[in-house]
Amino acid sequence: MKLAPRRPHTSGRGIRLAVGLTLAAGLVSPALAQGDAASGKKLYQATCVGCHGDAKTAPTTGPSLAGLIGRKAGTSAGGVISRANTESRIVWDEKTLDQYLASPSEKIHGTIMPIGVNNPKDRADLIAYLKTMK
Repeated sequence: MKLAPRRPHTSGRGIRLAVGLTLAAGLVSPALAQGDAASGKKLYQATCVGCHGDAKTAPTTGPSLAGLIGRKAGTSAGGVISRANTESRIVWDEKTLDQYLASPSEKIHGTIMPIGVNNPKDRADLIAYLKTMK
């Protein structure tokens, strides 16, 4: 029995399926897509500022997140930093932040950060805002 050659997918459905499978495989995270810094700022102010402060105020519990991108985990002055974060050898970039924010305790076992961000769009927005904090 001879099989007919497969026709390439030309519908949008095939493209959407390929993108979905790529995302599901973890090859590209939706949070690494371009986020909206203004939305991220609102999320930061509602969720993070209580422990981490903002670029102008000192943190109350956790370390300052100003200048976070490119910084080694656990090296910020001020705030309580877990030994797990300090010993993680992670350098914060979009990918490591996306993974950490999705589930802090899975990315760094023993971290004391209690809050994760489940929604990939929210993570993208939050990361976009963190990139603006100097």
